[in-house]
Amino acid sequence: MTDHPGMNFLAKNLRYLARNADIKQAALGERLGVQQSTVQRIMSGATEYPRLDSLLAITSYFNCSLDDLVHRDMEALGPSASQSVGMSDATMAQAVELLHMLAELRPDDRRFRRVSWRAIQVTAKAISKAEGSQKEAVRMILEELTEE
Repeated sequence: MTDHPGMNFLAKNLRYLARNADIKQAALGERLGVQQSTVQRIMSGATEYPRLDSLLAITSYFNCSLDDLVHRDMEALGPSASQSVGMSDATMAQAVELLHMLAELRPDDRRFRRVSWRAIQVTAKAISKAEGSQKEAVRMILEELTEE
């Protein structure tokens, strides 16, 4: 058994969603803000683990949860299958954006060289707790990520 058996649904689900929306790869790439070749590699299964920002663009465009996109057979479950749980995709997208900003502001800080899933979760939690204060969110992120 593989570590991430559900990732097998990503390519199938993206093909299904694009087919239902009657959108071609080039147009989808343009609307997602990613290269058409990236969309093609995801749809073909050549890229099993695409960048999180690409995944979040897909979930935002198709209004589905990240969990459903990668872990469930959306075609078999039908159109009402997607229900977000936990942190919203918008919060996760904010977290990724904030981590990229921190990486630019702190180029020598090893914690921000690669955006890990743990860093995204820590950042999303900090954004929720900080209630709009980016300075407070950054303080919480730096505190939490020093424990790694």
